[in-house]
Amino acid sequence: MSVKAKSYPPAPQHLRAACAHPSGHLTSHGSRATLQVYLDDGLVYRNDGDDFRLPAELAQAQGVGPYVITGAGRRAILNDSQLAAVDSADEDGALRDVSWPTAAALARLALVEYRDADGAPQPTDGDDGRTGPKHRPFLTPAGVDAARAAKSQP
Repeated sequence: MSVKAKSYPPAPQHLRAACAHPSGHLTSHGSRATLQVYLDDGLVYRNDGDDFRLPAELAQAQGVGPYVITGAGRRAILNDSQLAAVDSADEDGALRDVSWPTAAALARLALVEYRDADGAPQPTDGDDGRTGPKHRPFLTPAGVDAARAAKSQP
Protein backbone atom coordinates (compact mmCIF):
# COMPACT_ATOMS: atom_id res chain seq x y z
CA MET A 1 0.00 0.00 0.00
CA SER A 2 1.43 3.38 -0.95
CA VAL A 3 0.70 6.57 0.85
CA LYS A 4 0.50 9.75 -1.15
CA ALA A 5 2.02 12.81 0.51
CA LYS A 6 -0.48 15.50 1.32
CA SER A 7 0.11 18.86 -0.31
CA TYR A 8 0.20 21.75 2.15
CA PRO A 9 -0.07 25.44 1.31
CA PRO A 10 3.07 27.53 1.74
CA ALA A 11 3.97 28.48 5.28
CA PRO A 12 2.65 31.98 5.95
CA GLN A 13 5.37 32.88 8.48
CA HIS A 14 7.68 33.77 5.57
CA LEU A 15 5.08 36.09 4.10
CA ARG A 16 4.31 37.60 7.53
CA ALA A 17 8.00 38.44 8.00
CA ALA A 18 8.14 40.00 4.52
CA CYS A 19 4.99 42.01 5.21
CA ALA A 20 6.51 43.42 8.40
CA HIS A 21 9.90 44.08 6.73
CA PRO A 22 10.38 47.83 6.04
CA SER A 23 11.03 47.17 2.33
CA GLY A 24 8.77 44.12 1.98
CA HIS A 25 11.70 41.75 1.43
CA LEU A 26 11.24 38.02 1.81
CA THR A 27 14.12 37.22 4.16
CA SER A 28 13.55 33.45 4.24
CA HIS A 29 11.37 31.15 2.21
CA GLY A 30 12.08 27.57 3.15
CA SER A 31 12.55 25.38 0.10
CA ARG A 32 12.93 26.33 -3.55
CA ALA A 33 9.57 24.63 -4.13
CA THR A 34 7.87 26.89 -1.57
CA LEU A 35 9.49 29.94 -3.15
CA GLN A 36 8.25 28.84 -6.58
CA VAL A 37 4.71 28.53 -5.22
CA TYR A 38 4.98 32.09 -3.86
CA LEU A 39 6.19 33.28 -7.28
CA ASP A 40 3.62 31.31 -9.28
CA ASP A 41 0.75 32.57 -7.09
CA GLY A 42 1.91 36.19 -7.44
CA LEU A 43 2.62 36.52 -3.72
CA VAL A 44 6.21 37.66 -4.28
CA TYR A 45 8.26 38.85 -7.24
CA ARG A 46 11.88 39.45 -8.16
CA ASN A 47 13.44 41.92 -10.56
CA ASP A 48 16.04 41.47 -13.25
CA GLY A 49 19.25 43.52 -13.55
CA ASP A 50 17.35 46.42 -15.17
CA ASP A 51 14.84 46.57 -12.31
CA PHE A 52 11.97 45.04 -14.30
CA ARG A 53 9.78 42.37 -12.75
CA LEU A 54 10.64 38.90 -13.99
CA PRO A 55 8.05 36.27 -14.90
CA ALA A 56 7.63 33.70 -12.12
CA GLU A 57 9.29 30.93 -14.12
CA LEU A 58 12.53 32.95 -14.51
CA ALA A 59 12.77 34.69 -11.15
CA GLN A 60 14.81 32.07 -9.30
CA ALA A 61 17.29 31.49 -12.13
CA GLN A 62 17.73 35.01 -13.50
CA GLY A 63 16.64 37.36 -10.75
CA VAL A 64 18.77 39.95 -9.03
CA GLY A 65 18.26 41.17 -5.51
CA PRO A 66 15.62 40.28 -2.97
CA TYR A 67 12.21 38.75 -3.43
CA VAL A 68 9.52 41.33 -2.61
CA ILE A 69 6.02 40.69 -1.28
CA THR A 70 3.11 41.87 -3.41
CA GLY A 71 -0.26 43.26 -2.37
CA ALA A 72 -1.70 39.80 -3.03
CA GLY A 73 0.97 38.32 -0.77
CA ARG A 74 0.02 40.74 1.98
CA ARG A 75 -3.65 39.81 1.59
CA ALA A 76 -2.85 36.09 1.69
CA ILE A 77 -1.77 36.28 5.34
CA LEU A 78 -4.76 38.26 6.63
CA ASN A 79 -7.74 36.76 8.42
CA ASP A 80 -11.33 37.73 7.62
CA SER A 81 -11.55 40.63 10.10
CA GLN A 82 -8.22 42.04 8.92
CA LEU A 83 -9.28 41.81 5.28
CA ALA A 84 -12.58 43.52 6.09
CA ALA A 85 -10.73 46.32 7.89
CA VAL A 86 -8.28 46.91 5.04
CA ASP A 87 -11.05 46.80 2.45
CA SER A 88 -13.30 49.20 4.36
CA ALA A 89 -10.79 52.06 4.61
CA ASP A 90 -12.06 55.50 3.63
CA GLU A 91 -10.64 57.42 0.68
CA ASP A 92 -8.15 59.05 3.06
CA GLY A 93 -7.04 55.61 4.29
CA ALA A 94 -8.70 55.83 7.71
CA LEU A 95 -10.09 52.60 9.12
CA ARG A 96 -13.58 52.91 10.54
CA ASP A 97 -15.11 50.73 13.24
CA VAL A 98 -12.12 48.41 13.54
CA SER A 99 -11.44 46.60 16.82
CA TRP A 100 -8.21 47.36 18.62
CA PRO A 101 -6.87 43.79 18.26
CA THR A 102 -7.39 43.94 14.50
CA ALA A 103 -5.80 47.39 14.21
CA ALA A 104 -2.87 46.30 16.39
CA ALA A 105 -2.30 43.17 14.27
CA LEU A 106 -2.35 45.25 11.07
CA ALA A 107 0.10 47.72 12.64
CA ARG A 108 2.50 44.86 13.48
CA LEU A 109 2.34 43.86 9.81
CA ALA A 110 3.11 47.46 8.75
CA LEU A 111 -0.24 47.76 6.95
CA VAL A 112 -1.58 50.36 9.37
CA GLU A 113 -0.10 53.28 11.26
CA TYR A 114 -1.70 55.32 14.01
CA ARG A 115 -2.13 59.07 13.49
CA ASP A 116 -3.09 61.81 15.90
CA ALA A 117 -5.70 64.50 15.23
CA ASP A 118 -3.10 66.54 13.30
CA GLY A 119 -2.23 63.58 11.06
CA ALA A 120 1.19 62.95 12.62
CA PRO A 121 2.16 59.26 12.88
CA GLN A 122 2.19 57.82 16.39
CA PRO A 123 3.72 54.56 17.65
CA THR A 124 0.50 53.28 19.26
CA ASP A 125 -3.19 54.09 19.50
CA GLY A 126 -2.44 56.11 22.63
CA ASP A 127 -4.74 54.10 24.90
CA ASP A 128 -3.54 54.45 28.49
CA GLY A 129 -5.94 51.81 29.79
CA ARG A 130 -8.35 54.37 31.24
CA THR A 131 -9.44 56.75 28.51
CA GLY A 132 -9.42 54.60 25.37
CA PRO A 133 -7.57 55.14 22.10
CA LYS A 134 -6.51 58.67 21.21
CA HIS A 135 -5.10 57.96 17.74
CA ARG A 136 -6.81 56.45 14.70
CA PRO A 137 -5.50 53.71 12.41
CA PHE A 138 -4.73 54.63 8.79
CA LEU A 139 -3.47 52.45 5.95
CA THR A 140 0.24 52.72 5.18
CA PRO A 141 1.40 52.54 1.54
CA ALA A 142 1.75 48.76 2.02
CA GLY A 143 -1.82 48.65 3.33
CA VAL A 144 -3.05 50.62 0.32
CA ASP A 145 -1.22 48.10 -1.90
CA ALA A 146 -3.02 45.24 -0.14
CA ALA A 147 -6.38 46.99 -0.55
CA ARG A 148 -5.74 47.61 -4.25
CA ALA A 149 -4.89 43.94 -4.76
CA ALA A 150 -8.50 43.08 -3.92
CA LYS A 151 -9.78 45.36 -6.65
CA SER A 152 -7.51 43.78 -9.26
CA GLN A 153 -8.69 40.23 -8.51
CA PRO A 154 -11.52 38.78 -10.62
